[in-house]
Amino acid sequence: MKKTLLAISTSLIVSACAHRPPPLDMDEIFFETKINQDGTKLFSFSIPLMKQRNGAKGGGGRGGRGQGGEGGGRGGRGGQENRGGSSQKSSDSSDRMTEQLYASLDEKLDETGYCQTGYIEIDTHQTEDRLHLLGECNETASELDRLDFPNVN
Repeated sequence: MKKTLLAISTSLIVSACAHRPPPLDMDEIFFETKINQDGTKLFSFSIPLMKQRNGAKGGGGRGGRGQGGEGGGRGGRGGQENRGGSSQKSSDSSDRMTEQLYASLDEKLDETGYCQTGYIEIDTHQTEDRLHLLGECNETASELDRLDFPNVN
C-alpha cells in the first residue's frame, strides 16, 4: 500500500512539473515604450510562443493591473471564452501562454517602473511565433519618465 501511494505521488509530481511552461529567456522578451506629446504612455510587449504549440491560438484579452473595467471602450476584450471546436489540450496550451504573457509583462513593468498605477490593455494578438500585447499606462508621463524612457525612432 505504501509503495502504491509513493508511486502515485511521484507520478503526480512529475506530471505537474512536465506541464509547466519553461522559463523565458529575457533576450526573447520584447518591450518597447512610447510617450506621446500629450503625456500618454504606451507600450508594446511580446514573448515567443512555446515550442510545442499544437496549433493553439492566443486567448481573449485581460484587463491590466488596476484597470477596474473602465477605459472608455478600450482595453481587454473580456474574459477567457470557450471557443467551440478546439481541443482541451490546445485550450490549456493557449491559457498557459496567455498567463505566461501577463506574468512576464507584470515582471517587466515591475522591473522598469514604466506603469506605476497599472495599465489598460488595448490589443492582444498572436503572430506566427509570438504573442503580443499593446497597452497604455493609467498615468501620464512625468519629466522623469521622458528622460528614463526616451522615444526611439
